[in-house]
This record gives sequence, C-alpha cells and structure tokens, in this order.
Amino acid sequence: MFTRPELMAIVAIGMVGSVVPASGITGFLVGVISTPFYFATPENSWADFYHPNLNSWMVPTQAEAVRGFFEGLRPGQQIPWSVWFIPLSWWATLIAAIFAVSASVMVILRRQWADNEKLAYPLVAVPENLIAGDQRFPDIFYTPLFWLGAAVPFSLLAWKSLSWFYPLLPILDVFPNAGKFYFTRYSPHIQIEPMNCFTIGFAYFANLQVLFSVWFFFLLHVVEGGIFNRIGYQIQTSSDSFSADPPTQAYQCFGALACLVIWRLWVARNHLLTVLETAMGRQPEDHREVLSYRTALIVLILGLIYVFYWLNSAGMDVVTAGLMIAAASVIYIGIARIVTEAGLVYAGATITPQAFAMDIRGTVGLSPQTLTAVALSYGLVDYMRGLFTPAVAHAVQIGDGLGANKRRLLFWICISILLGLLASVTFTLYLGYTHGAYNFPRFPFFSGDPKNVFRSTLVQMRTPQAADPNRLIFFGIGAGLMALLTFLRYRLSWWPLHPIGLALSSADNTAHLVMPVFIAWAAKSIIMKVGGVQLYQRAQPVFLGLIAGYTAGVVWCFVIDVIWFPGQGHMVHNW
Repeated sequence: MFTRPELMAIVAIGMVGSVVPASGITGFLVGVISTPFYFATPENSWADFYHPNLNSWMVPTQAEAVRGFFEGLRPGQQIPWSVWFIPLSWWATLIAAIFAVSASVMVILRRQWADNEKLAYPLVAVPENLIAGDQRFPDIFYTPLFWLGAAVPFSLLAWKSLSWFYPLLPILDVFPNAGKFYFTRYSPHIQIEPMNCFTIGFAYFANLQVLFSVWFFFLLHVVEGGIFNRIGYQIQTSSDSFSADPPTQAYQCFGALACLVIWRLWVARNHLLTVLETAMGRQPEDHREVLSYRTALIVLILGLIYVFYWLNSAGMDVVTAGLMIAAASVIYIGIARIVTEAGLVYAGATITPQAFAMDIRGTVGLSPQTLTAVALSYGLVDYMRGLFTPAVAHAVQIGDGLGANKRRLLFWICISILLGLLASVTFTLYLGYTHGAYNFPRFPFFSGDPKNVFRSTLVQMRTPQAADPNRLIFFGIGAGLMALLTFLRYRLSWWPLHPIGLALSSADNTAHLVMPVFIAWAAKSIIMKVGGVQLYQRAQPVFLGLIAGYTAGVVWCFVIDVIWFPGQGHMVHNW
C-alpha cells in the first residue's frame, strides 16, 4: 500500500501531467502545425502568404506526409515519424521552457499565497480528505454520506449508459449540458449544467464570497451585454476565434485580470524581496520549497530568455514577442491565483496573448513573418487556462507536506511531462495516420479551430488594422473597476464582493461554470447558516462523494464504450 505522502505525490504528478494530452497541449500543437500545408489551396492563398515564412524546424513541410495524417495512410504505407521529429522536438523545448518558468514562479509565490494569504487550495483539500486516515481504507469510505453523494452522479451515468442499449429508456440530459438559457433575446446565454459535479465538489471548499462573486458578476455581465446589444453599441470583433465575445467585455475582464495580478504582486513585495535576498545569500535558504529560491530565479530568467529567443527565431519581432509574453504572464499567474483561491478547475481568461499583441499594437506594421509566427503560437493556446501554472501551484503546495523527499517531486513531475508528451503525441499521430485526423470528432481537428487560426491571421495580413483605442479604454475600465473593488474589500469589512468574480465574468468558460457554482454557493451558505463550521465539515463527504461518484461513472461509461462500442463512443464528460 502507498503511504499518505506517496499518494499526495502521485496526485501532484498527475495534476501537472494531465495538462499535456488532448486539448491541453498535444491536440492544439499537432493540429496547428499540421494545418498550413494540408489546407492550403489556390483559393485561400496560404501558399503565398504563409509557406515562404515556414521553416522545417517549426512545422512538417512534406505535403504528402501531412495529407496522410489527416486522411489516413493507404495500404502498405508506413507512418513517416521522421517528418515530425525535428519540429516536435523544437516545440518540446519551448514547452519545457514555459514549464520551467511556470514552476519557478509558483515556487516563488507559494509561501506568500499559502502561508501569508492563507489561500484555500481546494484542489489540494479534496485529495487530502479522500486519503485521510490510518486504516486499510480511507476514513471517508466508512462515512455513509460519502456513498450517498457518490450514488447520485454514478446512478445517473449508469442509467444513461443503459440507454445506449435501450434507446427507449428516458434519460436526464444533464451530461454534459442541457442547453442554453437567455433572459432576453439581447442577453448573453447561460449554459444549463446543473450536474457539473467536478465544479460543485471543488467549489464547496472555496470561499463563500468568491463563489457569490462569480455568479453575481456573471449576471452583471449578462445585463451589460444585453444593454450593449439593445442599443447596438459594439467595437470591432475579436482578432481570433479563441478570445471571448463581445470584445468590450472581454477587454474589460482582461484589464481586471491584469490589475489583479499586479496588485497581488504588489502585496507580495516584501516576500519577493525576501526571495531575492535569499537567492543572493543574505538570508538562510528556505528548505520548505521544492526548489531553492536561487535556482528558481535563475531558471525563471533563463526560461524567459529562451521563450523570447524561440519566438524571435520563429519570425516574431521583438515588440510583439514582448507583448505576448507579458499578456501570457498575466494569464498564467492570474488563472493560477483564481484556481488556488476558488477551485474553479475550468477557469479561463478572456483574451489570448496573440489577440492582445495584435489589438494593442495594431497589425499595420507587422511583417508576414511576425504574423505567421503569431499564428503558429496558437499551438499552445490551451483555451487561456494558464497551461501549467494552476496545476504546478497545487503541486508545489503538496510538496510542502512531503518532508525530506519534496525536492524529488519536481524531478518526477518533469518525467511525467516528458512521458506524457511522448505518449500523447505518438498516439495522436498513430490515430491520425490510421483513421485520419480529419475524422476526429473533437477539438481541435473537427471543429476547424486550426483553420480558423490561419484564416483570421490571413485577414490581418490582407487588411491590416491600426491599434484600437476602444479596446484600451475598456481594458482601463476593467482595471479601474478591479482597483475599486480591491480598495472596498480592504477598507470595508462587510463588503460582500470578491474581485475575482469581475475577472471571470465574461469568459466563455464562466457560462458553463455559473450554475454549478451557484448550487455550491447556495448549499454551502445554507449549511453554514444552519450549523456553522461543524455542519460544514460534516457535510464535506457528500461533496467529495459527488467528485468520486462522477469520476467512477465516467470510467464506467468508458469501459462500456471500449467493450461494446469500440470506435464509436459517447459524449459523457466535457466540461
């Protein structure tokens, strides 16, 4: 049997490693770098605009090899692994540098967030509760409330799996969602997802003010969007298909997120000074971290230099690369902060670094080489969920409780990323050459997202736009509102609104999160009002059961698909 520290180490390694497959890294990366040659036609002129700026170290340039990936190999053909080796190897170095920067930043900020600000880290609290106890099985397994909570999602999913064999059976269509709801015909929609058990379960361990603010500010977003739509006010649409719409509210939220990050770094200024003094040898080393502060600072600086150098070598000019790195830093740190404080596992930003760089600078003076490099960089867009930082933030917090073995944790996390990249890329290429990647039913192949990346960037090449001052205005409005909310929160003890809600209000993912967050907030509020902290702790097994039961139900459906529906499958878990 594994010991408790070993189990928590496995959780940490799995958290970070899970970022790699599918829509984390592999799907977008392979999809984006394989697109410009396969989908090039005389009509879209991609060969004229893109191909002269693409090097073989960035993308696979053999048209026949890429065609085989999207359409499948003909009988007797072999998978051309060598065509992919060089570009994927160079992209792997960029991914490694981004991970190194992410890990260094999270190591530097861990003590400030965990010890000084006492953040909740809900994603750590859940596995800690699930494995607590000294008996053969965790203590929670002996709690009836846990099994009651687990029975609800598992029963619904098990019943749904029966309908695959007996289509006349009625099912509750709540997985993954049950449609959209509009308050008025002018208002943005709310996604009807009452049984998003992951969000409900993790959100129960978050701060009540945070949960209240998420759904409250989303409703304000709906009202604001409805007013703008009703009066017909709008600015030019987003520069890419990944940024949230409308741009007015998207930039408002991004300004709020930037202000949130800058403010949290300002609050941490004394801690950051201590980190610098420790790295310079003026203070004793802190052995509680998984990486020494001196090493973290060196890795951070070298990693940023390499990311900048990589983007510049790909063709991106210095200013655009700098703007993209700055915007990405805001997203990575901001989303990590939100997840560690609120437990919203699907939280995302509203503006991509690529769109921010193009909108703020304008594309009039950008060269085709720069815009081509910008298009390729969408291979690591990850829906603006912060890529590695949210997972690494929780991993280094777990490392704080591993004792003398904590310094090994980061090594095994690196191994998990390496093996994850190798396995997921190999399997993705194998599936593509065997079945045809164009037949993949999910992102990013079937939906056309890679094609949209190059289509939208080509529009910027053909009809370049000047910098849009309206976006800066709404960016400033969002930053100002965030500053005001932060001031009120610090000055008024009774102030009920948490600034995090503003930064998330218009994100696409928030439309999926708002209903389960409201359910978690309502349940926790009632529990705290009725029985206080004691009843809150006694009710925790129910929400842990929701997470465990839902996971078990998804595994159950997966096994049924593998055995009885091979090659077909059913949509069970999405958000």
